[in-house]
Amino acid sequence: MKVRLEDIPPEGLEVSFTDSHLGPKDLGAQVIEVLEPPRAELRLELHGDMVGVRGGYSARLLLACSRCLEPMELAMQGPLKVVFQPQPQALGGEEVELADDDLEVSFYSGEEVDLSFCLHDEIALALPMAPLCRPDCPGICPVCGKSLRDGPCGCQAKKTDPRWAKLAKLDLK
Repeated sequence: MKVRLEDIPPEGLEVSFTDSHLGPKDLGAQVIEVLEPPRAELRLELHGDMVGVRGGYSARLLLACSRCLEPMELAMQGPLKVVFQPQPQALGGEEVELADDDLEVSFYSGEEVDLSFCLHDEIALALPMAPLCRPDCPGICPVCGKSLRDGPCGCQAKKTDPRWAKLAKLDLK
């Protein structure tokens, strides 16, 4: 959703929108499906050429557990706080180090801000790097690939490489 700067009155602007264009590929490899498109309730305030955005978002996603690969549902909600500033001019190849406060800054060019873009970023950053269906998920069998959530698979334990047999006898406690 894009909002033109001239549409933001001095007292601020309340916006709510649903981003139905967001797909699994926009968020990362662990996302299988977007069950409920992200919804944002935001307040925009214009301060000179900067736009302050505060509010919250919610979404429901279907992720793959990083251990057993089974689908799992994740309901997300959180705050959204961003300051939009005009796109700075090119610095001629100079490196710029970002401070902690700069992580909540986004840039716009022209006369409008793109709220969908910052919503996508916020959701992508809030996703777990290694989602788990449950904290004690046993994963899959490394031999046959069967999910161990339902119990052992019956595969024989892999034998130790004979070159490492002497190390297995060491007591490293």
